[in-house]
Amino acid sequence: MDAVALMGSLAACATMVGAAALTAWRIDAVSQRGGETDDPFWLAFGGAVAIVGAGVVAGALGAASLAVAVGVASSSAAVAWVWYRHDRRRRRAEESSRAAVREALQRRHDAVLRRWADYDVDPGKAVDYPGMHDPGNPAVRPVVQAVRRASTASDAVASSPADDATAARYAAAVAGLEQAFDAAEHHLGAHGAPRRGRHRAGPGRP
Repeated sequence: MDAVALMGSLAACATMVGAAALTAWRIDAVSQRGGETDDPFWLAFGGAVAIVGAGVVAGALGAASLAVAVGVASSSAAVAWVWYRHDRRRRRAEESSRAAVREALQRRHDAVLRRWADYDVDPGKAVDYPGMHDPGNPAVRPVVQAVRRASTASDAVASSPADDATAARYAAAVAGLEQAFDAAEHHLGAHGAPRRGRHRAGPGRP
């Protein structure tokens, strides 16, 4: 192989590498933007045409083995890079979704605890519904148990945030807590209780 053929072969191989890299970058960019589903196919097709074309040129110049090796290596590297980027975005999206679910559950959990605490911090409710903080009250006992279960499940989620089974147990515990608290309020007549300053009207009161 003379010098001209060697330079041409090397240029063709460099073109193959560049085409593979450019194609991978464009496919990744389209994937990030959420383009049409067939866009990656046509980008990959165009990149393959460019790689094969450059390989044919290199083969015609007497470097067929080199062209095949470069083409396979550059294409494989491009596919692996695109897949890595796609997988990383998928894992980030899944973690973001899990975090959103955890935050929503924590807000529901905290909301019930605030409602329960209100029967202590609001003097009117504390006087009108003392049973809401009596652990021995049959209506409140399930609430105490549900609070413990939800707290344990919340700690487990904090320790294993990526465990879907743990998140499911926390969701069930929060739902159980909400149900137990609603049932206790209904049983004790405290559901929708007026806040102090808006007392229930008694005999002779307007």
